[in-house]
Amino acid sequence: MSVFGVDYAWGRPGAKALKRAGAKFACRYLSHDTTGKNLTRAEAEDLSDANIWLVVVWETTAKRPLDGRSAGVADAKDAAAQAKACGMPDGRPIYFAADWDASRGQQDEINAYLDGAASVIGRDRVGLYGGHGPVKRAFDAEKIKYGWQTYAWSGGKWDDRAQLQQYSNDHEINGVGVDYNRAVDDDYGQWRVGESP
Repeated sequence: MSVFGVDYAWGRPGAKALKRAGAKFACRYLSHDTTGKNLTRAEAEDLSDANIWLVVVWETTAKRPLDGRSAGVADAKDAAAQAKACGMPDGRPIYFAADWDASRGQQDEINAYLDGAASVIGRDRVGLYGGHGPVKRAFDAEKIKYGWQTYAWSGGKWDDRAQLQQYSNDHEINGVGVDYNRAVDDDYGQWRVGESP
């Protein structure tokens, strides 16, 4: 299976434009950003009312996972609170971003960060966004239940366990920059306000 969706940061294409483009889901940010990057309750309701699924990813800085376990604990607490405020049902996952070409030598810190997140929200709710290497290593170490792999830094490889694939960047819908994604599993962490799949 393959389901088309998008991710975007500061702009808002709007539910109607996303539906016209054929998007079935939108991956949206949670973070400490105060300039409009984050998913809001109003946006979540707008997308949900249009039958577009939501997926959430936490990202403060690209290399935040290198700060280890304590950072994972703090971020998971904030991410869970923000997601709940947006209407995410209990039990749905949160992806945490490793948004750089993470090396094998950096995996211990990434795994510790994921352990910290799991201590707050439970291992079954922890996902990782990143390139092939860190996603594969996190799956191998049983640190994540969900994987969102980007083609960047992946050398053409895809980990079959990753439920989401970001396969193309720098597109535009309704004047807003978006990336193209595909869901390749029935459960890729999607939800609507008050609704689990």
